[in-house]
Amino acid sequence: MARPQLDKMNPVKIQMRTKSETIYSDLKGRILSGELKAETRLKIRELATLYGSSDIPVREALKELAAENLIEMSPHKGSVVKNLSFKEMRDMLEVREVLEPLAAKLAAEHATPELVAALKAINAKCVWLAQEGDYLEYSDANREFHRLITESCGNDYINKIMSELLRVQLYTKTVFDLFPDIIESSLKEHREIIELIEHGSGDEVYNLILKHKRRAYNKLREHFGNMQAQSSLEGDVRHE
Repeated sequence: MARPQLDKMNPVKIQMRTKSETIYSDLKGRILSGELKAETRLKIRELATLYGSSDIPVREALKELAAENLIEMSPHKGSVVKNLSFKEMRDMLEVREVLEPLAAKLAAEHATPELVAALKAINAKCVWLAQEGDYLEYSDANREFHRLITESCGNDYINKIMSELLRVQLYTKTVFDLFPDIIESSLKEHREIIELIEHGSGDEVYNLILKHKRRAYNKLREHFGNMQAQSSLEGDVRHE
């Protein structure tokens, strides 16, 4: 196969990024991928050393991240990766509890052999990670399992909303980090979900996903509600 000749290729306009844009893009990717967890402190001097820059581009990048609500900046704490408030967590779970069963129903009604094969492969990975006790990676694989179902629903509006909600979920601990004891029941339901999708059983998978998610989300609501109550109690004690 002949290689393209450089002198005959169309000119390509390369957009040079500033140092602050490069830092912003890299930090944003690390936050959205979950590499930088909620409440991670972003120290300007350390970041400047990491990226081989002065403090100014780092400050500009952090301001951009704050404008996108990805980090919080304060005079006392500096810059930290944003954590969800209890209200934000509750609001997110309420929407997901409604949309995910519907997405699964639609995915079952449009199921293809390729979707079923992909779900089986991801679930096999989930089984292996559970056996290894790797709850962090299990959480990522579980998220991929449900993301694939949602993306296969054929409804662009559901996909758009769920994409944003799954991005937000990266800011906080997952139910498997907090309650690894539910993994066994989660895997059992994964197998049932795959079987129902494979047979195009939309109504049945809707009910199963609703049960599957409601159990997990109720545990998260209880956990973060207790954290909020404890935080309020500690605040009252400090003000006495």
